[in-house]
Amino acid sequence: MSKYFNGSLFLITILIFVNIVPSESDDTDENSVVEDRTTGALDFIVQTCTNYCNCQNLTTGLVVDNNWRGVYYNLCYDPKKCDKIPTVSEYQNLFGLTVSPSKTSLTLKYVPTAPGPRIYLTTGPGTDSYQMVYLLNREISFDVDLSTVGCGLNAAFFFVGMDADGGKAKFESNSLTTLLATHTCKAANNCDSTGCGFMPYPLGNKNFYGRGSSYSVDTTKPFTVTTRFVTVDGKDTGNLKEIQRIYKQNGKTIPNPTVAGNFNSISDAFCSYTGQNNLGGISASMTQGLKNGMVLTMGLWGDLKNPNFMGCGWTNHRMVLAPFTPI
Repeated sequence: MSKYFNGSLFLITILIFVNIVPSESDDTDENSVVEDRTTGALDFIVQTCTNYCNCQNLTTGLVVDNNWRGVYYNLCYDPKKCDKIPTVSEYQNLFGLTVSPSKTSLTLKYVPTAPGPRIYLTTGPGTDSYQMVYLLNREISFDVDLSTVGCGLNAAFFFVGMDADGGKAKFESNSLTTLLATHTCKAANNCDSTGCGFMPYPLGNKNFYGRGSSYSVDTTKPFTVTTRFVTVDGKDTGNLKEIQRIYKQNGKTIPNPTVAGNFNSISDAFCSYTGQNNLGGISASMTQGLKNGMVLTMGLWGDLKNPNFMGCGWTNHRMVLAPFTPI
C-alpha cells in the first residue's frame, strides 16, 4: 500500500444517504461501549486504475476532523494527539458515519448535535498520515445517492491542499442543485471564499440536474460523478488547463452541459467570462497545490431548520437556484 497515489485513474465508490436523527435521540455513553477502539480511522477500500480494465484495491481509512471530536464531544484535547479514539459505534452515533461491511461504501447521516463533520481519507486505519492524491492528468469517480438530501443540506466531496501529516477542488450538491467549484489560497489568510464555480441552473440549463426523470441527471436515483483534471500538455507534470465534469446514470454517459460562452468546464477563460476571478484563474492558482498533492475530504452539513441555508437559497448572492417542493 502506497502512501502516495499516482495512478492513471482514482476510483471511489461512495453511497451517501441522509437520515434525520433528532438530537435528543443521540445519547451515546462512551463509557458503556465495550468494543475495542479504532486506531483513529475506519477501514475503507478505494480503487486505483491504470485503465478501466486494470484496477487494484487500495486499503485506506476514514477519520473525522479533530475539531468535531473536540468541540462537540470533548474526545480530543490536543490537536496533535487524541487521548480518546472514537469507537466504530461512536463514529456511527456521534458523527453519522457508517462504513459498509464490504468497506467500499459509506453512509453519512445528519446528526443535529454535531452537524457537518469533515471526513478525511487516510493511508489506513493503523496510520497517522493522510492519503495524498495527485490529480493532474488524472480523473476521479465516485457513486453517490442524494435522493434524501434536500433543502438546507450540502453533501460535499472535495480536495484540500495540506501536508500528509496534518486550494481545493470541490463537488457540492444536494438533490436540487450541484456546484463544481475551485477555492484557492495565496496565503493562510488570503483565500477565495466565493471561488470559480460551474452551476448548470443559473448558467442557463434548468433541466440538467434535479429531482425526477425530466432532468438529464435524476437525483432521485444513484449516479456516478467523474471529474478530470486536464493539463496543458497532457502530462502529469503539466500545468492545469481545465477541470471537466461527466456524469453517468443507468448506463448512460451524461456530459456537463454547454452554457453561454460555449463552456462546459472550468478554465481560466470560463472564470474570466463569468466574472469569477478566482485569484487570477485556476491554472496559476491551483497548479502548484495539485502538484504537491491533496487530501480527499467529505462531509454532509447544513441547517434543517433553515431550508434556505442550502439548496433553495444556496449562493443566491450571485446565482439563482431552482425551486424545490419537498416530497
